[in-house]
Amino acid sequence: MVAVQSYQIFLERGLFGCVKNWVNMKTERPSLDAVYGLLSESRCRYLLYYFLKSNHANIESVSLQIAAWEQGESIEAVTEAQKQRVTTSLVHSHLPKLEDHGLIEHDSRTGDVIVSSEFDEVSETVRQARASEDEITITGSSMESFLYSESVPSSNRERQ
Repeated sequence: MVAVQSYQIFLERGLFGCVKNWVNMKTERPSLDAVYGLLSESRCRYLLYYFLKSNHANIESVSLQIAAWEQGESIEAVTEAQKQRVTTSLVHSHLPKLEDHGLIEHDSRTGDVIVSSEFDEVSETVRQARASEDEITITGSSMESFLYSESVPSSNRERQ
């Protein structure tokens, strides 16, 4: 009886895999709303930026890089706790979203992540977001220094 139950589980898993592959074959290019939705989440966005330069990664290495970007530090300065927080959010939230949209494939057993052919359809939008974010960071830092500078005394404002 045990062998029969194991066999049934194998069939169910096999069936699920077939259904999943059939669904993935039916996926279309993600809508613009979906792409911008993915880009609106920083860790998801950083993951997409990572894949502009590489077609594959391991979850450990990409988590380390994203943690470094978030902290504004080098990879060597990232703590294990920081990396683990990023890894957890990627595995439980961001990787499944990207996989659902057909942009990546993630092997949870090995931690390997590869870019799917659908990523090419959105890569230009991701490049534009990356370029915009670089510009905003530069503009944002100068604006921040203005916003947090000391206020001008009212007597000085009246003279001007």
